[in-house]
Order: sequence, then C-alpha cells, then structure tokens
Amino acid sequence: MPPLTSSPPSDPARTRNGTRRVLIVEDNSFIALGLRGDLEQLGHEVVGMAAGAEEARQLFRERAPNLLLMDVRLGADDGIELTRQLYAERACPVVIVSAFSDAELVARATEVGVFGYLVKPVAPDSLRVQIAVAVRRFDEAQRLEQENRGLLTRLESRKLIEKAKGVLMKRLNLDEETAHRRLQLESQKRRINIAECAKRVIESEKMLGQ
Repeated sequence: MPPLTSSPPSDPARTRNGTRRVLIVEDNSFIALGLRGDLEQLGHEVVGMAAGAEEARQLFRERAPNLLLMDVRLGADDGIELTRQLYAERACPVVIVSAFSDAELVARATEVGVFGYLVKPVAPDSLRVQIAVAVRRFDEAQRLEQENRGLLTRLESRKLIEKAKGVLMKRLNLDEETAHRRLQLESQKRRINIAECAKRVIESEKMLGQ
C-alpha cells in the first residue's frame, strides 16, 4: 500500500455534515447516472463523471474530489491502475464499484490502497455504509501516517542533536549538558530550530575536516 501523502483527516474540501465531493469513474452511463442519483440522495456532491482514464485524471485535478467511486474495467483502461496513478498525485478514499469480485481483483485493489469494494448492482444503503467505512478507514490511515512521519522526524532530529553535541564536546572541550545548552542558545540566537542548528554544526565540522 503506498504512503499516504494527502491532507489530514480534517479535509477542508469536505462538504458540510460529513458529506463528500465525489468523482464517479464509470464507463456505463446508465450505471453512472444511477450512482449519481443515489449519491445526491445521500447528500453528497457529485463533482464529475468520467468514462475513461484521461477524463478521470483531468477531473481529478480540476475538481479536487475527496472521494472516488471507481469501476475496475473502463474499456481499454484499468481502473485499479488508474487508482494507483491518482493516489500517487493526491491520496483520497476510493471505493471500487465493479461487476467483478474475484480474489485477484480484490487483492490488487487492496494493495493499491482502496478502502472499499462494492459489487454491482449497488443498493443505496450499501453505498451509504461503504462510503462511511471507507472514509473512516482512510482518516485513520492518514492519522497513523502523520504520527509515523512525526516519530521519524523526531528520531532524525535527536540523531542530529546527539551528533552535534559530540562535535561541540570535542571541539570546545565541553561536557554534554553544556554542549546541549550551547546548541539551544545558538538556535535561539539564529531563530532556527535546534535540529537545524545541529545540522549546521555538523556541516561546519565536515568542512573543517576537509
């Protein structure tokens, strides 16, 4: 499953009362219109309907939907591969709506990062429930991804600070506590965070070494 790189769960593109801005990607116009009617009855805003990959890409970029309903087979285009491409541009919850439900398709969809899967014909209640589940799973995945990024950032910062303290202790004959305080004071003086200050100390040490 690819990394989630979109906006946080409090998505400003979300319409009021938890409804969504939806892009329907479906090559059967009759089914697409039926889905549109069901979505509007559920209070969602349909921002576009695309019958193929190129049109879907254009609408995805122009209309900024925060939910996709995606068919698997779009004529010559592969809906799951299209989902992967769109997801790489901007992550948002995707629900597959397909006449096919074999294990291989479901596995591919899951690997790409799909959060829901419906088999045609789709009942309005099933659509409502699956959208709610997909959005909730997506928001949770976003939250976990942000937490992981925060942990990695803090870990990298800690490594930089420890390394910079070592440089100051060696160059200026300081103890660890004084070296740390020196970093803090320097970061305040330069109005940068302590990790950035530590990075500059390390870079200076490399230049002196060369």
